[in-house]
Amino acid sequence: MNSIRVIKLKKSLGIMLSTDLLFNNARSISISATKVVIISFCAVFLMAVTALAHSNGYQDQVIKKFPDFEILTRSEFAKFINNIVETNPALIAGQFNDDDLEDFAAIIINRSKQLGQHGEDLYHLGKYIVCHGAGKGQYRCQVLREVQIFLPYEGYLYRKVPGKIKCSINQKLNKTETALQKDAIGWVLVDRGSGLYIYQTDGTYSECLHEWD
Repeated sequence: MNSIRVIKLKKSLGIMLSTDLLFNNARSISISATKVVIISFCAVFLMAVTALAHSNGYQDQVIKKFPDFEILTRSEFAKFINNIVETNPALIAGQFNDDDLEDFAAIIINRSKQLGQHGEDLYHLGKYIVCHGAGKGQYRCQVLREVQIFLPYEGYLYRKVPGKIKCSINQKLNKTETALQKDAIGWVLVDRGSGLYIYQTDGTYSECLHEWD
């Protein structure tokens, strides 16, 4: 009888130990999963803070160079545009000219409302601009095009990385193939077209329309 009790006791202890091990493993997995979630959240938060800091820095530059204008905010774009572009559709950064400093391009808006000649919908004066880094936090800015902005805005900018492209040169629509040595400034206006602004050695930008494969 004693030996039977000893065997039953060992089995009970074994079950208890197994249960404890399972519990500890489950708790370790839960803690590890929590850590992953926290680390992921922190990474996303830091990215958002960094993006916001850069955005505010660019905004300061725009206000200095273009009084009464500021960069469009994400909330001022059509919902489907925000579904396409994860960051602010009005702002991109890259190396657009022939140095290695960071540049940025933006869609900027004057908050004063304008009324069309024939009483059409109110719009805002806008510009597509590029600002080249000049070192020590300074930028040299220039206007790429002037536009009428109707809100919510149905267009966006994107960075085209170096590589071969095919597009049409200006309004002549002559197709050409070229190789980008630096980033280009891509733009899209829904139902109106798309294109690229490409830096030239004289400091200007040429425009390539309707990129095609």
